[in-house]
Amino acid sequence: MKVLITGATGNTGRHVVRGLLDQGADVRVLVRDPAKAPGGEVVQGDITDPAEAADGVDAVYFIWPFYSAEGIDKAVKPFKDKKVVYVSSAAAEDGGFWADVEEAVRNVTDDWTFLRITGLATNTLGWVPQAKTGKVRAPYGQAKRSLVHEKDVADMAIKAFTEDHARQIYLVTGPEALSQEDQVTIIGEALGTPAKWEEQPEQEATLQLGEEFAKSALPYWASLVDDPEPVSLDVATVTGHPARSFEDWARERFS
Repeated sequence: MKVLITGATGNTGRHVVRGLLDQGADVRVLVRDPAKAPGGEVVQGDITDPAEAADGVDAVYFIWPFYSAEGIDKAVKPFKDKKVVYVSSAAAEDGGFWADVEEAVRNVTDDWTFLRITGLATNTLGWVPQAKTGKVRAPYGQAKRSLVHEKDVADMAIKAFTEDHARQIYLVTGPEALSQEDQVTIIGEALGTPAKWEEQPEQEATLQLGEEFAKSALPYWASLVDDPEPVSLDVATVTGHPARSFEDWARERFS
């Protein structure tokens, strides 16, 4: 099987490339900068026009990095009748562009697997400069998230390529839902610099985040205070190992 990896230099894609190469798979990577390719056969290009890269492959690891489904039909057309593992979002359950991308993939192949993630632990890296000063000022410290280690997403994808997981939707999460305040504490411990959370007013956060992003992010974080993100056993069920903890991720990154 020849597998095309899009987003090959990203948080999850680079681990998928290495994992598949370790198993002896034939891997092709689609990258904008060939110098950053993590291995495999390199094709320079862009995900919005992957026809050349997809020619002759049997399977695709698909990342759609845009907050809109505009152009998605052209992007997935070259994946017709191929195995597609799409890194989606838990938000696809409620519709929106994530669901639109899933539908576009369904329209070109019956051999699809959707990895719906709650969020990546790497999303917390933006707090690190503040954490090094001993204080992180941000909104909704009690919002509880079940962030997943990027290696667990990659392990799920590798299983989807090497086993039969066609027409399956998996909810990919960490092993527990931790408050953002607790996440900052864990990052501080891994850095060796105790870090505390300082609650930031919404108005200030909106200015910092930008109005467009804040419009969707702040209400979502607010909802997680009383209704935490779900915790799924799909990582353990599919991969055979428990989901890696946020502590595991922080120690790997900073210790």
